[in-house]
Amino acid sequence: MSVSGSSVSGSEVEVLGTPGTDATRASLVGASLRKADMSGAMMRWANLSGADLSEANLRKADISGAVLTGADLHLAVCIRADLRWANLVEANLGSANLTRADMTGSILTCADLRKANLTRAKLGKADLATPPPAEDASAKTDAAEAKVTDLSEAMLTRAEMTGANLSYSLLARANLTRTVLTEANLTNAGLAGIVASRAILNGADLSGADLTGANLSGATLAGANLTGANLTSADVSGANLTGANLTGAILTGAIARGAKLAKANMRNVHLSPADLSGADLTGADLTDANVSGANLSKATLIRANLAGVNLLGADLTGADLSQASLFGEPPLLETLGGTKEIETGRPAVIRTPGDEPRPAIAAAAPVKQPAKEPAAPARDSAPSKEAAADSSKEPIKDPVVKEPPASVPGSDPLAPAKQPGKPS
Repeated sequence: MSVSGSSVSGSEVEVLGTPGTDATRASLVGASLRKADMSGAMMRWANLSGADLSEANLRKADISGAVLTGADLHLAVCIRADLRWANLVEANLGSANLTRADMTGSILTCADLRKANLTRAKLGKADLATPPPAEDASAKTDAAEAKVTDLSEAMLTRAEMTGANLSYSLLARANLTRTVLTEANLTNAGLAGIVASRAILNGADLSGADLTGANLSGATLAGANLTGANLTSADVSGANLTGANLTGAILTGAIARGAKLAKANMRNVHLSPADLSGADLTGADLTDANVSGANLSKATLIRANLAGVNLLGADLTGADLSQASLFGEPPLLETLGGTKEIETGRPAVIRTPGDEPRPAIAAAAPVKQPAKEPAAPARDSAPSKEAAADSSKEPIKDPVVKEPPASVPGSDPLAPAKQPGKPS
């Protein structure tokens, strides 16, 4: 049946639910299509606002660019459906099967996706954000009435969500295993209890996100922004957080065994207590971090900045602290030439507050010889006892051996000089 570009009435809706239906640009506002079989249907740019598509079969249907605001797709089967750039604002997709569905660029603001199956779905550049809470107290709505994009317990395994906007959205206990969220916006998102092992979150913005109890083992978060994020009891063991920004993050009780945190910004981070055994913190900035009671055994802290760090009760057994510093700068060696270089091949010198700075190694200053006083004119030909005593204090000079003149071979340089007018 083809209703392309037309407005469908109630009687036509009953026969609309057939496979392969062409409803391109059709107006189906408020239509009741519950349990309808519309597999392979063409509903591109159709208006399905408020339509009831619960439990409908929309397998491989083309719904790209369609308007589905407020539509009910609860338990709908949308396997491999084309929902690119569709408007699904406040739509109900709870427990819907969206496996391998293409939702690139779709708008899902405040949509209900609880327990939805989005395995291998494409959500690149999709907007799943929740409007941020109003700052004005008088404008705030009741918490029970506030609408959020809800992906709680959703199945997003291997989904493609590059650049997706999930700010302030709720993804509690969602499965994001191997999901690609490169450069996604997850600011202030509710991610408590998610399973995101081996997920790719390079460059993602997770600032202020709630990751309490999250499983991020083996995940890649290189260059990610986790400023102020809550990772209490989270598992980031084996995760790649190279160059990540964790300023002010809370990792109390977190498990980060073998995690890669090289060059990470961990200023004011809370790691008390946390398990960082075997972690790589080369060049990491831990200024003013609280690491008391943390397990840092066999961790690599080469060139790490530990200025102001609270290490009370921390386990540093077997940790590599080469060139690490508690004063904010790497230990320097002043060479004999006056240049300063980072020390290599020497054991680490970890200084604690209150210690005097270690003096630099410099060239020894030359020993100054005492100034010679001018000799007084001799009164007698015989030297006095005082003069003899003074002469004994003068430094002994090496004898000067003069070479014999070439014109007088064999002459003795030590022989007394001839007096003029006296025969030899």
